[in-house]
Amino acid sequence: MLRNRKLRLAIVLAIAVFALFYAWRTNQASRAPCEPERVEEKDASGKIVKITRKECAAQS
Repeated sequence: MLRNRKLRLAIVLAIAVFALFYAWRTNQASRAPCEPERVEEKDASGKIVKITRKECAAQS
């Protein structure tokens, strides 16, 4: 009887770990997509001094 209890506990824990992993992985897809961005910094006279770009990695 003790062996059956350990087996059931191991199965329940394995299912719980799998469910947590699955929920964590599916949550990754719900993030907002990355959007490329270009920011221009200007000085007091209006000349562009610095251009900063943000590029996104290819998402599969």
